[in-house]
Amino acid sequence: MSMRMEHGSSPYERGLAAFEKNALAKAVALFTEAVETDDRAALALSKRGVCKVRMGDRTGAARDFAGALERDPRCTPALVNLGNLAQEANMLEEARTKYEAALRIDPSSAMAHHNLGVVLRREGKIGESVREIRLAASLEARPSKLVERWKAFWRRRA
Repeated sequence: MSMRMEHGSSPYERGLAAFEKNALAKAVALFTEAVETDDRAALALSKRGVCKVRMGDRTGAARDFAGALERDPRCTPALVNLGNLAQEANMLEEARTKYEAALRIDPSSAMAHHNLGVVLRREGKIGESVREIRLAASLEARPSKLVERWKAFWRRRA
């Protein structure tokens, strides 16, 4: 079986492939299909929300992130994404709360650590900020993360 066929075996996986190619409208449709067929619905809603952010629909994105959390209150990507929306709106306390909630669920979330570090820097807490950003970098440098990045790179080239 080819790598392409393996990657495209479900609506969610095909949505990820479309997202990686920046085919956002196609990705939204595939993530919607994934939600409707309960194929990793919470993750699909979160990814669909990211597509909507990139398409300029922050309100729709926020609804998708909230919907992801309704499906799975432990959906770390949705919490991080809600934190990102809050941070963009300069609502730093809300952003920090979302990132901290994500880290209580998944202490190894590099994105949550990194974005928390950015918020802490903006709040003037430089030492705490540096610690969080360094931790994020070390988590991203783990071999499993590097393997995931290379797989995504080669899928995009296929």
